[in-house]
Amino acid sequence: MAEVTLSKVRWLLDKAYPKIGTRPIAQITAHEVLVVLRAVEATGRYESARRMRSVLGRVFRYAVATARAECDPTSDLRGALTAPKSKHLAAITTPHRAGELMRAIERYTGHAITLFALKLSAHLFVRPGELRQAESAEFDFDRSVWNIPAEKMKMRRPHRVPLLSQVLDGVTVRRRLRIPDAGLVASRYDG
Repeated sequence: MAEVTLSKVRWLLDKAYPKIGTRPIAQITAHEVLVVLRAVEATGRYESARRMRSVLGRVFRYAVATARAECDPTSDLRGALTAPKSKHLAAITTPHRAGELMRAIERYTGHAITLFALKLSAHLFVRPGELRQAESAEFDFDRSVWNIPAEKMKMRRPHRVPLLSQVLDGVTVRRRLRIPDAGLVASRYDG
């Protein structure tokens, strides 16, 4: 499991611990778990409450598998929580709107590194974190491909991104401006 995922799991468990963490796991009831989940829900964090139920369910299933508990009380809570409202973000689906986006990026007058990242993201369609963590060594200019290692990908599988000539030109210029291992789009604020 990735470190960022582990930290999220720890955060969720830390939220539950004050109410149920000191009790023997076999004695914790579905109602007690629901009280913990409702406390998170009351803050408007519906997705966090849903994830907490999932994490607690894994803990209880492990307890069942290791003979520390008889059942998983979270399974009785399916449907008990408020479902988070999905947010549908606007998508660019026409060539005209894509052109508007590219023109808006060209008119950007902020930091050069931000402009570079915006241009790359419009051509590469990768997550912002993947782009921020890109390193020059991952780019195969002879084959026009960006090889993203598995540890940088959300699904933990290596990913290959084809590079257009516009991207290759920008990356080549960027490489000349920075130390290659410093990160392709790292800003002066990155640690």
